[in-house]
Amino acid sequence: RSAAGRASSSAPSMDIDLKRQSFPLCVVWCPIPVITHLFPPIGHLGVCFSDGEILDFLGPKFVHRGSLGFGSVARYWRLDPKRWLANGEDVSNESSAAASSAADTAFDRGVAAHDAAVARASSFFSKHEHYDLFGNNCHQFVAHCLNVGAYGGKQDWNMTHLAVLVLLRGKWVNAWACVKTWGVFCALVTACAAKSWPALVAYAGAFALLTTWFAYYSFFLAQPQRKVFATPVAAREGREMRAYGDGRA
Repeated sequence: RSAAGRASSSAPSMDIDLKRQSFPLCVVWCPIPVITHLFPPIGHLGVCFSDGEILDFLGPKFVHRGSLGFGSVARYWRLDPKRWLANGEDVSNESSAAASSAADTAFDRGVAAHDAAVARASSFFSKHEHYDLFGNNCHQFVAHCLNVGAYGGKQDWNMTHLAVLVLLRGKWVNAWACVKTWGVFCALVTACAAKSWPALVAYAGAFALLTTWFAYYSFFLAQPQRKVFATPVAAREGREMRAYGDGRA
């Protein structure tokens, strides 16, 4: 469905549903076989509409819907709808009833802004963006969703920001998901430390090299604001955003 259709439909449930793989308003993460087992912070990232539908960038001009392309969600980080608003309402000095009403309005507007930003980013990547595992990847797609909606007042989100935030703020769906993600890595590090320190040093060096490259790409090559400028606002989405009082382009 379009962002406008989502905004006009009845309010969806905001509950997490593991069985249906529904994570409303969340950034979601899952391991990539072998790669994540060797380097656990590296995985596959997606983002969800307010009705819980998952979107992820899997290949050239291909945004996949309905699930993560490498398996079930292992971690999720719920976004705050009110942080999508360009000018959040300050209701601290209002009566409790008025503050509650204003907060509800801000939440609804934020949900609409979230869905519109995800829809815009999805449309742009589906039509224009090529895939690169070591550059323009799934993390960059999610970062672009945040950038076109100026989430948190920022338009320079990148893969490094998201990798760190998911690592620090992401919630595991259960304990087994954590074990599957970190178990092989812990076993390998323990074995290397016990049998071969040079192997452990080489392992750490490979991880440092990958981390350095991803950080370099994020902060020096990605140019997120240029991509935001190139992302069109469809007429329908533009009308919807103005209807919710958001004048961002």
